[in-house]
Amino acid sequence: MRTPATRSSWALSRVAAGLGLVLAFVAAGRGAGQPPAPAPAPQSGSKDDAANGKDAEDGRPELSLGDCIAVAVERQPALRAVRASQGATLAGLNALNNIGRVGQVLAPDLPYRKEQSLRGVTAAAADVQKLHNEIVHDATRMYYTAVYARQQARYAEDVVAQVEVLRAQAEVLLNSPNPGAMDNQKLGLIKFGLAEARKLRNEARAGERQAFAALREVMAVSEAEFPFRLKDRELPVMAQNVPLAKEMVVEMALCRRPELALAAAGVDVFRLEVFAQDAIRVRRTVPTFASGSDIHARMVPAGSRDPGSDYRPEPILPEMPVQVVGSREDRVARVGWYSQRTEAFFEKTRNLVVLDAEIAFFRFELAAEQVGVGKDQRQTADEQMSLVQKLFADPRAPKEQLAALYAQAARAQAAYVTSVHQYLLTLAALERVTAGGVRPAFPGR
Repeated sequence: MRTPATRSSWALSRVAAGLGLVLAFVAAGRGAGQPPAPAPAPQSGSKDDAANGKDAEDGRPELSLGDCIAVAVERQPALRAVRASQGATLAGLNALNNIGRVGQVLAPDLPYRKEQSLRGVTAAAADVQKLHNEIVHDATRMYYTAVYARQQARYAEDVVAQVEVLRAQAEVLLNSPNPGAMDNQKLGLIKFGLAEARKLRNEARAGERQAFAALREVMAVSEAEFPFRLKDRELPVMAQNVPLAKEMVVEMALCRRPELALAAAGVDVFRLEVFAQDAIRVRRTVPTFASGSDIHARMVPAGSRDPGSDYRPEPILPEMPVQVVGSREDRVARVGWYSQRTEAFFEKTRNLVVLDAEIAFFRFELAAEQVGVGKDQRQTADEQMSLVQKLFADPRAPKEQLAALYAQAARAQAAYVTSVHQYLLTLAALERVTAGGVRPAFPGR
């Protein structure tokens, strides 16, 4: 299943390929001494859109990346929900603290329950921070995906406009006294190519709409309630200011990730359960901390061993029954085994954090290299397209080769935009996996 980002990238590559095919049709239909082929239509880059009034005529507010993140953090219901859970945890701690001395005599495990509740407060705070980090990441990702999709939609519009010019020129040539090699069959092929280009334009527009829909969901706003437009009209080309190494990224992840604070708090809660059960000597059925909380309430990411995706093993789930039965020794022995399982849970969580950090760094390295290669290719492509446009007016120039060169340059430009998009996404992922230890200087942040 394609995401808005991958679907838009796929559509743009098809646009470039379709453009090359149509240009080849036209070049093949021209002979020596015929009128020159039309020069390619200029690319209406995003800098021209503001001058043409394409984005500012409706008076919608203009939001930067920082604005979108602020709205998402303020309005996202998932964050409000986890904050409510945090409030409930604090209320539970206050309830335990309000129990007087008489209650402590009747409940010898009360001091340990209070300690467990304190660890629960720590875990709740880690939950809030974890979700906050994910919302910032999602807003950043979808913001730049929406910008990327909009760039592709504009590119597709340019392709359609150019192919329409080529079709009109072919019709004029066919109806002229000296049509050369142009005939109805080749004109039909050009019209077919135009229809394909229009389909690609429609796909690009759909990708743009889907990207905006995803961004609105992260921000928890509806199109009717809060219409807006993006401040960035093209993807920023930026570099990470601080040199990064894999060891640095892993260390920041281990020091800052709230998942590890949550897991450590869980280990303490399970260890304290051993002491709580040991404090109750006579009773044969004793509730555990799980009777007052759902230790399975948090979502656990599914593992993946698909050969076509990254290796992502499943985490270990903590376990604890709501009550244990038997003598004090039997109860202590049973919860002791669950406590050992939780220590394995912490170790597995740590290993998964390390894996997440390493994968994010390797992707960042690859994306940075791809941007460097793509930048050189785009500069060559720009020079190549300028040369091709000049040679189109030369009747002696081989039109088939010129068309192939132009299509190749168009594909290089499209690939460069895609590499910039992927680089920005890897920067956002580094910020998430290091819990803000890596903080890219995104414009407007």
